[in-house]
Amino acid sequence: MASSSDSMTDSKTNSLSNKSESQQGEDIPHNEIKGWLLKRARLSRKWKRQWFLLKNCDLFYGNNPEDPKKKIPLTNADISETNVDKKQYAFQIRSKEGGRTYYIQAENESVQNDWMQAICFAKAAGMNGSASQACAIQ
Repeated sequence: MASSSDSMTDSKTNSLSNKSESQQGEDIPHNEIKGWLLKRARLSRKWKRQWFLLKNCDLFYGNNPEDPKKKIPLTNADISETNVDKKQYAFQIRSKEGGRTYYIQAENESVQNDWMQAICFAKAAGMNGSASQACAIQ
């Protein structure tokens, strides 16, 4: 996959947008964040650029924006910063549902914080359908 930029993230693709205006009649705002991040492969442990989409309470990823078909279960998942492979701006999602740990790296601290916060809020909102749940990032 050829890339014209060494940057793993296009500054205009990582965005958090509130979709609540189009969801009239519902009390819960529907947030969506999407963009390019690096994800460590489970078996080869190589870092690969993947397109991520957090929509409502689901985190999807794939090779391109048109088809993010893989899903990371967020129900009862733990999210925390990590220094796996001595990578800066990395975080992990430990899925209790699948028993797997996903390692993800952002381009910078701001993008890392945006993703971790959005995932945490989506997870909390999905637990009982209420965005008022406590959200703790470890």
